[in-house]
Amino acid sequence: MFDEPLPRQADLRKLADRQAHFKVHLSVEQLPRFAGAVVEGAGVVDADLQLGMDEQYNRVLQGKVSCETQVVCQRCMEPMAITVSSQVWLGIVRDDIEARNLPKVMDPLVVAEDEQVDLNEILVDELLLAMPFVSYHDPAECSGRQRYEAGTDELSPATGKENPFSVLEQLKPGK
Repeated sequence: MFDEPLPRQADLRKLADRQAHFKVHLSVEQLPRFAGAVVEGAGVVDADLQLGMDEQYNRVLQGKVSCETQVVCQRCMEPMAITVSSQVWLGIVRDDIEARNLPKVMDPLVVAEDEQVDLNEILVDELLLAMPFVSYHDPAECSGRQRYEAGTDELSPATGKENPFSVLEQLKPGK
């Protein structure tokens, strides 16, 4: 099943009952929401997803999704390579009551009866959740000149006025 597109309209319960397995290799450009979060939609997404039943007879979607792509370094604003990956383990449930009965290690995926789900959107959600909050090059490799350090200056560097938090320095032990 490698390189087949994921279904855009799928009944996940039926796929779980048939123990469907998908192995896909997609260009990031095929996932517009994720492409907007990376540099020029660069990268390739690999996913291996299995639908089935767990030991407690919960319908599950499990597998792995990963992507080698580029994001913008927040220090120098130049592209930098990253790998985003996530282990997918979702319990397919009808409502919040069923969701509460899932094992704690599994996240619920609430899907109404006979609702059609786009598996591509699930991949995008997993990738976006796995992305780093802020990305920086290693300082030795970064062309950005700004370096940030916590200081104890009593004058605010932006205004030259006394730092309103300098009074807190007196509360430190040993002062």
